[in-house]
Amino acid sequence: MLRAKVRELARDYRKANAPLTPERLAKGIGASFEIAPIPTDGMFDFDRGRILIAEGQSLKRQRFTLAHEVMHYLIRHDENLLSDMHEEYAGDEFEETLEALCNLGAAEMLLPSENVKATLAKKGLRAKLIPDLAETHQVSEEVAAIALTDQAAHVLAVIAGGRPLKVLFSSRSEFFPARPAKNAEVPKDHALALTLATGLPFQGEAPLPKHQRPFLLDAYAKGGRVYGIYRTKPN
Repeated sequence: MLRAKVRELARDYRKANAPLTPERLAKGIGASFEIAPIPTDGMFDFDRGRILIAEGQSLKRQRFTLAHEVMHYLIRHDENLLSDMHEEYAGDEFEETLEALCNLGAAEMLLPSENVKATLAKKGLRAKLIPDLAETHQVSEEVAAIALTDQAAHVLAVIAGGRPLKVLFSSRSEFFPARPAKNAEVPKDHALALTLATGLPFQGEAPLPKHQRPFLLDAYAKGGRVYGIYRTKPN
């Protein structure tokens, strides 16, 4: 229910402020934005009505961060939605849920779910769709991963890259006991690492990085990164 409300909130904002250039993203809530040397990806200075975006991010990532901060504002000012969240969550769990919902809303703003559904209907859910959707719709790969996994139950996405190979992003899913932490190193003998090393797609069973329990994994490598879609095993 919360996720549906957040999607609707983001969808309405996108329609009211299209085309969603960075300037229009911020202006729609009466805010400005600037690139600044801050320690986090982004932050909202509510007192000054100003969104700060960290230096060093790609333009696509900056746009996602900006949309994420706009979602913080929209959720904060939706009394019914905020009340529903407080009824279900508290403390750290509330904060984690808020961050996940802001990510979901940002993805809906930048990559409409109807576009994702149309792609999935044609091609099915595969790891290759993460970079493909990001390139086609000019959004960050994080946005593509969030949008894809939001359309299917029992799935989790992982993006890894760098040397040594580390987790750059992982989506959240209530159907997995844990999620790989950002910057967690991927072992050299892990299916994700082997997919990147060989360039060959992988379909089979593998654990999440730094975990032991195996799940079904579809992995694909491109441009020095490897993308994984994990599924829970059918009962």
